[in-house]
Amino acid sequence: MSKGFEERKRAGYIEGAVSIIVNTLLFIAKYIVGAMFNSIAVIADSIHTLSDSLTSLVLIIGYHLASKPADREHPFGHGRFEVITGVVIGVLLGVIAYDFVFESVEKLLNRIPLVYSDLLVVVLAASTLAKALLSLWAYRLGKRHSSSPILADAWHHLSDTIATGVLSIAIYTGRSIWWLDGVLGVTVSTLIFYTAGRIIYDSSMELLGRAPSKVEQDDLIRVIRDACPEIEGVHHIHFHKYGDHVEVTLHVNLPGDITLSQAHDVANRIERVVREKLGYIVTVHVEPREQGDFDEE
Repeated sequence: MSKGFEERKRAGYIEGAVSIIVNTLLFIAKYIVGAMFNSIAVIADSIHTLSDSLTSLVLIIGYHLASKPADREHPFGHGRFEVITGVVIGVLLGVIAYDFVFESVEKLLNRIPLVYSDLLVVVLAASTLAKALLSLWAYRLGKRHSSSPILADAWHHLSDTIATGVLSIAIYTGRSIWWLDGVLGVTVSTLIFYTAGRIIYDSSMELLGRAPSKVEQDDLIRVIRDACPEIEGVHHIHFHKYGDHVEVTLHVNLPGDITLSQAHDVANRIERVVREKLGYIVTVHVEPREQGDFDEE
């Protein structure tokens, strides 16, 4: 495994463990006060918080599976488990959004009142602050290590932050505005649905084989041209990503009068230099200059 993946895995383990501990403690606090005041809304919110521990556990398991070495059945390794983890967390986030909007609509239709207590508001406000800090920390950690699963978990924390924040506001103001909880709940659910959709879409594109970015393609061509100035064209570039393991196939155009041995040396040089500088495993197809065009694409 590459150093980059090992760092992401370590970050994923740390984020997952911290999240499980924090969410479990918040669940206990909210469940106790919810039971004390017989508040179904607060008890339900505590269960929502506990469910965040499930996504953090999925994150840890996903990185563990992604770190397994290549084998006979999976010659390119198990790196795509990292991307699959992002899809799973996105789906779980969507399920929570659905449950949230269902409960919100039910409250509006049935005019369900909320129980008020200063202690309830204080505990929920403290929980909102704790989850906001956890979400911010996880987001920065995910950005630092370019980890889509950690970023997805950060969005999951944010959904709980918003849900608990909305509930605390609704309990505080619900004595005079009974419908505020339901309306805010529907609004927030829409945001969570959108976030879940983006997470699932981005992760799915990686699984389906997203085309290389212009920066990746330009860097690859630059490295090849610096190593082999005799090359007259680079085209048909395809990336196949398995986590940090990247397989690249490409075509290069060489002068038609060079020998097979010389062309073979050029191909070997490209494969060696690209692996050393970019970490990609490259398969090169050599073509004589006079065959077709060689637009760099």
